[in-house]
Amino acid sequence: MIVKYNFSTDENNRESIPSSRDFPFVIKYTDFSNMTGGIAGWHWHDFFELTIPLRDGMILQTPNRTIELNCGEAAFVNTSMLHTVSWTEDPQSKTCYTFFFDRSIITGQYGSIFEEKYVNPITMCRDLDCIPIRPHNKAGLRMMTLIDEMVSFFKTEEFGYEMKSRSALSELWLLLLEETKDVRKASGSMDPTDSMRMKQMMNYVHDHFRDKIYLDEIASSAGISPRECARCFKRQIGFTPMDYLNQYRVRMAAEELKTSSKSISAIGEECGFASDSYFGKIFRQYMNCSAREYRRKMLSD
Repeated sequence: MIVKYNFSTDENNRESIPSSRDFPFVIKYTDFSNMTGGIAGWHWHDFFELTIPLRDGMILQTPNRTIELNCGEAAFVNTSMLHTVSWTEDPQSKTCYTFFFDRSIITGQYGSIFEEKYVNPITMCRDLDCIPIRPHNKAGLRMMTLIDEMVSFFKTEEFGYEMKSRSALSELWLLLLEETKDVRKASGSMDPTDSMRMKQMMNYVHDHFRDKIYLDEIASSAGISPRECARCFKRQIGFTPMDYLNQYRVRMAAEELKTSSKSISAIGEECGFASDSYFGKIFRQYMNCSAREYRRKMLSD
């Protein structure tokens, strides 16, 4: 079965994914018109991910790269990798399938030869945060065919679909290894330091966004200097810490506008904005409309 559920994250920015320990492989269908701003904000999870847009114009971004995907293409996202998803145009009717699967689907058990020989070379490569899959060559065409087969298996759930899906996923993984051979040979091992710091600092922002926050407080949450904090944000997500704070405040305000009858002024103040005018300016900057227009649109849908 392909599941439909809203994008959500916990207090650590980890995406909540309903999965079974017996078969840790989920295919999710997402309609971005139901999401605040049509964006899946910066998040991560312990699963590997395959994202398949069903419309043109998906933008998948990690700290190191930005990939545009169209219908008929896909992207692999490495485990525990910070990433965000948006669209080049209005997200109305923008949809995708997302595969989430644990490494045990391929390795069988942790520490096996399958993990050491086939999985770790991808998870430990710093240049393989995400990999676009396009049907422009024989390998890409085969991978997209395997993805389509797995979608079909999950839709029908005929006897043996778990075995067939694991087999297709294993073949796709071998193709990924072959296609990334040169990249892995030239690349170094992944350094998790920046990613760990970012998760700590993002958590601090999420916990304190309603308060007046200073740069040195965000930096202290990860045990680094304000200058290194700014550099880390720039390296990882391309924003300054204050830009990220404002963006998160706007997302939280947008959620309140959809679900609360509180005044716009009260919502802005509760989300950490010092004045109505500044709230209005920042909200329009990130949402391309006023808070009043956004609330009216959400209530009419």
